[in-house]
Amino acid sequence: MYKRFFNGAGDMRFISSRRGKLLDVNQAGVELFGYCNKEEMLGLDNVWSLFCNPEDGRQFQQRLGENGFLREYEAELQKKDGTVFIGSITATLWFEDDGSTSWEGELRDISGLKELQEAYLEAERHNRELSESERRIRELNQHILNMLMIMSHDIRGPLVSIAATLKLLLRGSFGGMDGSVWNTVSDLMARVRRLIGLAEECLGSAHSFERVLLKEKEFVDLRQDIIDAVLDEVSNEIEEQQIVIDNRLGAIPAGTIPICADMMWLKAVFRNLFKNAIKYGGKGCRIAFGFEDHGSFYRLNVYNSGNPPFQKRHKIRWERLPDRFRL
Repeated sequence: MYKRFFNGAGDMRFISSRRGKLLDVNQAGVELFGYCNKEEMLGLDNVWSLFCNPEDGRQFQQRLGENGFLREYEAELQKKDGTVFIGSITATLWFEDDGSTSWEGELRDISGLKELQEAYLEAERHNRELSESERRIRELNQHILNMLMIMSHDIRGPLVSIAATLKLLLRGSFGGMDGSVWNTVSDLMARVRRLIGLAEECLGSAHSFERVLLKEKEFVDLRQDIIDAVLDEVSNEIEEQQIVIDNRLGAIPAGTIPICADMMWLKAVFRNLFKNAIKYGGKGCRIAFGFEDHGSFYRLNVYNSGNPPFQKRHKIRWERLPDRFRL
């Protein structure tokens, strides 16, 4: 029974004297090391000659002698043709009745397993590097977003003050101006409004990445704070394109309305809608806007005669907006 198990094992089974002389080996061991037959392999001077590094063999023998048992000892081994592989040896020291000692062992080729382990460790290392790189990129992006919000906020404040002063000049609060001066100030006013819009666009975009589109309820004057402010920014384009503005799609409510959204981003939405309407509607088109109260949400409409914006581009533009904030 033992012989049948010994010879029929799929892994190498062997018996060696304490001095390392190979006494028996099964067919799996003969094939593993590439010898022609058992007799050729048993003719080896010493089992330690199968080790690539003789020191590994001596260490194996020493530890086996000290403990009487050695489990899964790994070492580089060498086949008859010189091919090197990694083997795992489990061996037990036996004391025979005649007082001699021998050891019996099992040897497996674990080269494939070691390659998988190394590949796994390499993948883990790459994953750690990627995670660290991703963390640094997130920190950098956060820093950039913070800088963008700070700069946009700091730039917007003085621009709003400049716009207020220019508005007073245009109204004649500081005295009259001749036509050329008035036109220059009016042009400067339009440029300042566009800069304010750009600052608010950056601020709103930064808020969107910070995921603060939805906020606690606040009250805004939709006509004055949002729509008129955006129309002022694009007034030059409206005049140059001879565009007619029509607000009969639904009366914009007087006074303030409650919203749960960031006002800067709401202006950015309207700004984009009006700019698209101007761009695709073309010269002489009509742009209409309106307001619908649906109870739990508002529907804000902007339409233009002429060509509509590309539907694919429209979807991409709003894909990050929360459902309650879609227009």
